[in-house]
This record gives sequence, structure tokens and C-alpha cells, in this order.
Amino acid sequence: MSEPRKYKYIPEKYPERPEIRDLDKDKIVKMLLSAFADEILAYYSYLMMAYAIRGHISKELEETILEIGKDELEDHAKKLADRLQDFDVDPPDFRDLWQLSRCRYPDLPDDPHDIDSWLLAGVKAEICALQHYREIYEYVSPKDPVTEEVIEEIMEDEAKHETIFRMLLSKEGLKKLEEAK
Repeated sequence: MSEPRKYKYIPEKYPERPEIRDLDKDKIVKMLLSAFADEILAYYSYLMMAYAIRGHISKELEETILEIGKDELEDHAKKLADRLQDFDVDPPDFRDLWQLSRCRYPDLPDDPHDIDSWLLAGVKAEICALQHYREIYEYVSPKDPVTEEVIEEIMEDEAKHETIFRMLLSKEGLKKLEEAK
């Protein structure tokens, strides 16, 4: 297995971005790279989760989880990659995603029949994503309206995803979630 590439995504000089006022562009780019890594890892986690869960409602869950994963990849990761391109920054090499990721996603359960544990992992992942996006939003608002809008749109989806995972939990799963706080 090869070693991750040395982190070399930050250009020597960023293009002028007239919409950004008084912000550290390095910090914005690093935050966007981290969020991008989170979205790619979330997609993979949800893809794996959709096919690993077993039990009486596994087929119904598969469709829902795959749809959430599709949002992570085709909407969120794409929006972040597009915004990174505004700074002349390419998405990171796949070998660097884990290092760049902020959330890294919770451990997944060993038992494919423990549906609540799988759904709890989804709730925890979405909570982490929302916390990360709030930090980015607080940093860029109101000095970078373009990034601010991208982050607002993604946060809206992440909140919906968290709600979906919570609604799918059994009473016992909801109790576990409250105990974990």
C-alpha cells in the first residue's frame, strides 16, 4: 500500500476573489478541503452501510441510505469541489482524504443486524458534519458570501439527513442516543 502524498494542494498565490473581504484564504481552502474529504468519506460510509445492514427493514433502509450518500457525493462534494476550483485548488488525492477529514466518521458496528447502531453512526456523522459546517459558516459570514451560500445549502441537507436517521431509530435507539450525550 502506498503512502499518502505530501499535502500540496495550496497554490503559491490565489486568484483574486473580489467577493472575499479580509479573510485568510489559506484557512478557507483548508476548511473546504476538510469538508470535501468528509463528504467523500460520508458517501463511502453510507454506501457500505446501505449494503451491510441486515434485518427486517434492510431493503427499505438501503434505498434511504443510498439516497443520502448520493447527496453527499453528487451535491455536497461537487459544490465544495467547485468552490475549491474558484481558488485554483483541485480536490485532494483520495489517499489523503482520511488525513484531511475532520469527522472521519464513527466506527460502524460489527453486527449487521444491529440496525439501531448503524443508524446511530449515521446520526453521529451528521452531527459532526453540521458542527464542522457551522464553524466554516461562522468564519466566512459575512465576508465571503459565495462560500457562505454553499455552506448554508449543505447545512440544510445535513440537518435533513440527521432528522431522517433519527426518525428511523427505534425507541431503544433513541434512548441510546440520549444516553450518549
